[in-house]
Amino acid sequence: MMKDIKTKEVVKNIKTVDKKKNLEYFKKEKNVDSKKSLNSDDGCSSEQATPKNYAVNQTVKTEKRVTADISIRSRQLIKNKKKTKEKRRLQSQNRVKDIQQDMIKTRNKKDISTKSKNISHQSRMKIKQNHHMSLQSNPINYNQRMRLHMIGKHKKKVKEAKDTTSKLNAGARQSVRIFKGTYRAVKKAVTGVNNIITMGTGLIILIVIVLFIGVFSALSDDSSVDTSSMYVSEEVLAYTKTIEKYAKEYEIGEYIALIQAVMMQESGGKGQDPMQSSECGYNEKYPKKHNGITDPDYSIKVGVHYLAECLKKANVKDLSDMENISLALQGYNFGNGYIQWAIDHFGGYTRANAKVFSDEKKAELQVKVYGDPEYVPHVLRYYHIGNGNIVLIAKSQVGNVGGKKYWKWYGFNSRVEWCACFVSWCAYQSGGLNVTIPKFAAVKDGIRYYQDKRQWQSRNYIPKTGNIIFFDWENDGIADHVGIVEKVENGIIYTIEGNSNDQCKRNTYEIGSKFIYGYGF
Repeated sequence: MMKDIKTKEVVKNIKTVDKKKNLEYFKKEKNVDSKKSLNSDDGCSSEQATPKNYAVNQTVKTEKRVTADISIRSRQLIKNKKKTKEKRRLQSQNRVKDIQQDMIKTRNKKDISTKSKNISHQSRMKIKQNHHMSLQSNPINYNQRMRLHMIGKHKKKVKEAKDTTSKLNAGARQSVRIFKGTYRAVKKAVTGVNNIITMGTGLIILIVIVLFIGVFSALSDDSSVDTSSMYVSEEVLAYTKTIEKYAKEYEIGEYIALIQAVMMQESGGKGQDPMQSSECGYNEKYPKKHNGITDPDYSIKVGVHYLAECLKKANVKDLSDMENISLALQGYNFGNGYIQWAIDHFGGYTRANAKVFSDEKKAELQVKVYGDPEYVPHVLRYYHIGNGNIVLIAKSQVGNVGGKKYWKWYGFNSRVEWCACFVSWCAYQSGGLNVTIPKFAAVKDGIRYYQDKRQWQSRNYIPKTGNIIFFDWENDGIADHVGIVEKVENGIIYTIEGNSNDQCKRNTYEIGSKFIYGYGF
C-alpha cells in the first residue's frame, strides 16, 4: 500500500513540475538519444560518432541489405525456372501419352471397321448365292436379266468411283462429275425398274444364260466406237449447199459435217429420200412409210429439222461434246422417245442401253427389227474431230466463189484476200479453232503461230491429212498463200485451198515443190 501511495505522489510531483524546466529536461534527453544513435552497434566509439561516420555506416548497411535481397531473389528466380521447366516436361509427357492413346483408339476403330466390312462382305456373298440359286430354280425373262445386269453394272461403277475418290482424297473434279452422273443413273434405274420390266415368254435357263453371255460380251465396252477414217461420198457432198441452207434455218449451221455423216449412214446420198426421214413426224407432205418421200430437198429439210430437235433435247454443247452427240444420234434413229428414256433410266447413251431399248420396242410392237442399236458408231465412222474433220468441212466447200461467207464471218466488211479466212472458218466448223489451228487472216501470223509452238516443218516434209500448207509463189522467202492438205498419194500432195482464182479449189503439188514454203501440223 505504501508503494501505491508513493507512485501517486510521483505522478503528482511530475504534474507540478515547472513547464520550462521540464522542457529543458526533455531537450537534454533528446540530445542523449541522438548521441546514442550515433554510437550504434557498428563498433564505433563515442569519439568517432560523427555525422560523416554515420553516413558511411548507413551506406554500408544499405549495400549489405541490397546484396542480400539480390541473392535471395536470384535463388528464388532460379527455383521458379526449374519448376517451370519441370512443369513443361510433365505437360509434354502427358501430350505424348494422349497421342498414343488416340492412336490406339484409332487402330481399334479400324479393326472394328475391318471386321464389320468382312461380316458385311460375307453377308453379301451369301445373298448373292441365294439369289443365284433362286435364278436357277426359276427361269427368268431375257429382258429382265438384261436389266438386272445393267443395274449391277452401274452399281459396280458407283463403288469403283467411291473407292477411287477416297484414295485420291477427292482429287480430280472430272472423276467426281462421272461419279455423280453414275449415281444419278443408278438411282433412276432402280426407282424406274418396274416400268422397264415387260412381260415375255419364259425361256429355258440354259438359253437365257447363253444369250446373256453372248449379248453382254459384245456390249461390255461402251467406249469402243469405230472412228476409222472413212469419208462421205461425192453424192453426199453434192448436197452440201442444200444442207447448209436448212442447217442455217434450224440454227445448227456448225453441224454440217455431222449432217453429212448422218446422210452417209442413211443412204450414202443416193435415192429420193437421202435422209430417210419419211417416217419422221415433221413429214407432212408424203406417206409415212419407208422411202415415202420422193423429193431429196424436202427429205433433207425434214431430216435436218429433226436432227436439230434431237441435238437440242440431248443438250449438246458443241462439236466436241461426243457424249451428248451420241445420245442425239441414237435418238434420230430410234425416235425422240429414246433420248428421254435413256436420260431417265441410265443418265445418257450407252451401246448396251440402245440394245435394251431396241429389244423393248421389238417386244412391244411385235416386230423383228427396230432401228439400229449400233447406229452411233456407224455414223461416227464419217464424223472426225480434229484434222480429219477439217478436211470434211473443206471438201464440202469446194466450188464456193468469192469467199464472202469466210471473210464476212471473220469480221471484214469488204472483200480481202481470203485464203487464211477460209482455213480459219474450216477450223471453226470442225471444232479445232484455237486448239490445233489459230484464227488468222494474214499468212505470216499463221506461220508465226506454228513456229512459236515448234509445230513447223520445211517444204521437204511429207505432210499428213489435215496439215496446213503454206506457199511462196515468188520464191522470195515471203509466204503469200495457205491451204489444207487433203491427202498424199504417190508423191503427190492433194490440197483444198480458198481464194485459188477467187474460189475454193482442189490443187496438186509434188512433194518438195519450190512453191511450198512449209507446213503447220
